Formats: sequence, structure tokens, C-alpha cells
Amino acid sequence: MRFWFVPAVMLAALTGCEYSGPPEGQPAKPSATAATAPQEVATGHAEDPRPAEVQAMQEWSRRQLQLELPGQFAGATMSSTTVSYGFAAAKPGHYDVHFTCQGPTETELSLATQAGGEVLVPVQVPCDGAVFKAQVTLSILGVEFLMSPADGANGRYAFRLVPASPALTATVLQGTGGLKAVVNTGQASAPGPAAELKGTLDRDGAGCVILQAEGGDDYTLIFPAGTSLSGGTLVLPAGPRITAGDPLVLTGNRVPADEGLSMCLNYARLYSVESAAIIR
Repeated sequence: MRFWFVPAVMLAALTGCEYSGPPEGQPAKPSATAATAPQEVATGHAEDPRPAEVQAMQEWSRRQLQLELPGQFAGATMSSTTVSYGFAAAKPGHYDVHFTCQGPTETELSLATQAGGEVLVPVQVPCDGAVFKAQVTLSILGVEFLMSPADGANGRYAFRLVPASPALTATVLQGTGGLKAVVNTGQASAPGPAAELKGTLDRDGAGCVILQAEGGDDYTLIFPAGTSLSGGTLVLPAGPRITAGDPLVLTGNRVPADEGLSMCLNYARLYSVESAAIIR
């Protein structure tokens, strides 16, 4: 069964009975393919799953994929059979794929164009809670995610397609006591609307400045150009002066993992800071 969706649609399904929900504030826009496949309703399945099922799927997807990234096409679904969901509005270009699953031991994932052209060759992804990542290129409009659980086990999936950001350029400042601060030397942040992050300033075991976020995750911080270190104090170009233990609210964006910053323990969870304020 195949459905096509607009950006940022959150999908949820009851076992064996797929359901697609519209983006917030908009009606659903299924393709002609989706419109010709009402068999699930005809066999006695309800047209809409219980609100609790939909909400649980959306909350699980948000926990797994964490912060929303600029321009993403995201979805989540549950099924015990092969399912196929697509994003017809995804324009040609370079993208990062993020995918995670739960239930079966592994799931076969592949991506294809509307015409059936190969975008990502089939790959077996372990359903162990980790997020599988890959880079793909779309040569034409639209892309389709195809997922097949091992052994017909009931599984749920969270997935998204994120426009690839320009390569990060940064330098590492050295402070006292092995303190390291990553400072941006390229674009100010990731493209798109800024995302707020709250937490406590800290340092990881390698000395890199991080934020212990309220949700429990830690983020390696990339500070704006012009940031300096004065001993153990960070001085942002537009202020303030911040030190370990300060409760902060940051404005900025998640940026892709960068192995060039592997001197920091968490170079896969990066947050590019545009501004910071101490929470009083």
C-alpha cells in the first residue's frame, strides 16, 4: 500500500491497518494512488485510529528523532507488513536520511523515486533504538520510504528526510584546565527558523563545552564567530559571559554530525548557537 504526503506530516497506524494524518492546520493531500486503496476500511477497520494511538506514535517519534530540523519531511507509522510512505514535495537535491524502528529484530529500508528509481539501496537496519543515518541525492521531485519488518513482526518506525546543510567550518579554542570551545567560522547557523534549547552549561569528559538539556540529552555547542575564552569563562560577541553551571536558554539550530569534531565526545549531536541568555 502506498501513500504520498506533504512536508512534516506525522503518520500513525494501527497494526495491519495503515492511517495517514494531515499536517497541523491542513487537510490531508493523498495522491491518486492513495485514493484508490480504501480496502482497509472495507474490511472493518475504523477510518481513524483512536486519538491515544496517534498521540503515542507522535510522541515516540519526537523522542526518537529529537529536535525538529529545518525543512524536514518527517513521519511515523506502525505495521506488521511491508509499508511504503512518500513525500511528493521533496525537491531534487542532497538530503540526510534518519530512520529508527522498534519491534522486529531488524527492518529492511530502501528509498525510491515515484517512478521506481533507486535512491537508497535496501539495507537491513537493526531495531535497537539507534538512529540509522545515510546521505541520498534526489534527481527528481518526490521520494518514497519502503520498510519491511523481519519475520512479519509488528514494528513501528520514525523517519525523516532533512536537506543537507553546507559543511561546517569551525575552530577549537583552548581554555584553562583543558577546556575546549568550538567556534563557528562559517555560516552563523543551520538554515531555517531557530530552535530554542534550555539547559545547564557543562563540559564533557574531553573538556568540550556542552549543554545538559532539560530533556536529558547533552549537546556539543558551536558558538558564533567572535566568541572568546577568558580562563574558564566564555564571552559571546553579543554577550553574555557564561561559565559552567549557568542555566541557559539558547537560540540556534541542530547541525549534522561532524567527525572533524571527534575531539569532543558527542560530535554527533551538535547545536549551533546564535544567542544565549542566562536564566535568572
